[in-house]
Amino acid sequence: MTARTARALGLLLLLALLHGTLRPAALAVDLRHRTVSSSGQFVVYCDDRAARARIVSFVEDVKTQLLRVLHERDEWKFPIVIAIEPEAESPAQPQPSSISITLVNTVAGPKVDVAIRIADDPAKVFLQRNIVHALLLEIAYRERPPIRAGERYAYPPWWLTEGLLQDIRAHAGIRDPDVFNSIVNTEKLPSLEKVITQPPLQLDSAAGAVDRASAFALTGALLALPAGPANLGRFLRAWPEGSRDPLTLLATHFPVLGQSPQSLAKWWTLQLAQLGKSEMLRGLSPAEADAELAALLTFEITAGKPPRPERFALRDFERYSKLPGARPALRLAQVKISTLSGTAHVLFRPVLNEYVEVCGLLAAGKSAGIADRLARTERFRASVLQRSEMITDYMNWYEATQTPGSTGQFDKYLSAVEDRDARKRQPSGPADPKLAEYLDLLEQEFAPLRPNMIPGDEPVGNARR
Repeated sequence: MTARTARALGLLLLLALLHGTLRPAALAVDLRHRTVSSSGQFVVYCDDRAARARIVSFVEDVKTQLLRVLHERDEWKFPIVIAIEPEAESPAQPQPSSISITLVNTVAGPKVDVAIRIADDPAKVFLQRNIVHALLLEIAYRERPPIRAGERYAYPPWWLTEGLLQDIRAHAGIRDPDVFNSIVNTEKLPSLEKVITQPPLQLDSAAGAVDRASAFALTGALLALPAGPANLGRFLRAWPEGSRDPLTLLATHFPVLGQSPQSLAKWWTLQLAQLGKSEMLRGLSPAEADAELAALLTFEITAGKPPRPERFALRDFERYSKLPGARPALRLAQVKISTLSGTAHVLFRPVLNEYVEVCGLLAAGKSAGIADRLARTERFRASVLQRSEMITDYMNWYEATQTPGSTGQFDKYLSAVEDRDARKRQPSGPADPKLAEYLDLLEQEFAPLRPNMIPGDEPVGNARR
């Protein structure tokens, strides 16, 4: 290295320190020990090479699942820098495990810093939740001017981070089917204003069960509304200037809920009642969802002289489309069917989405081709129910007639896989015991993500940068 090159590198390092490109947490590890993720958004600093590889894979999977839920493309602009610092061997004053997330403006542009300290309680570092939080922060600010030094910024709302996290975990097969029902039974349901304006209790404690379930219910209900993922994305991007009045911001970006706090409160009460009845965390079977749908496809509209309530079926739109009360009745049916979609089995959701779109078109006064579309939807609905019954019958037959136990045909293959995994788990050098314990905890969250992906849910592509 020439003297000129050395001076240039030294100047760049000094500028990085002055402008926040390198944070103290990152300086606690060797800056040469880093790994960049497949999409290029994550940069992980950690002295353990195996740990870096596992964490990079984990955070990319979390990102893929989050983009799937929000229907977002991978168009990141801010890198997320993760620095993992194990506790010193002989700390003068022991400190608990911690994680901090900071939005920083540097000479190279904005970035999100995630500083992690692994100490005696590695279970306190909830990486999955904090990665979702960091990704939402990047989405909220990526289209905005860089923040100035000392300028305050708004973190994404806690209930959105927690609700999306619980949605990801539910799709991965990690769910607690008794949480929501226990809340309903004990009548500890918070108001919508309390959920979105007050900070939660310790989320990973028993006391935080109400907050976890409320966040899951609220996020799931918003996603299930017409254009729910797109509206939620706009809500997140408007959060930095609208965080002082979250109720108004919510009503603005979800106009189907109404523009008043009273209408929002009524909608929230309806969601809680529906979710408590349908066991959101378990999910309705196609047959159960179909029974719920049948009740929603008829509704009351005031008609006749003197005016009196009269029930109409959705398919009889030619009879009620000109009545004054038709539009609000159709909008209400649209919201209720959208809510049902959030709790129904994934196989039945395309059917519900068809009815949601039909209700929207009729409410807008567009009836051309609706009769044919309803007929196709009815045939599709019957086909889905028939296939669902066939799958159930086959699974029951297989369980009842097939001999349990292993054939032994794949023993050699499984043994080879186990040997390979054992070799991978062998540390390449002296490993910090606290970091090793944290990686074991991380593995418990990481393992279910890919095997339990819903068939047909293709991951959003990772664009290399």
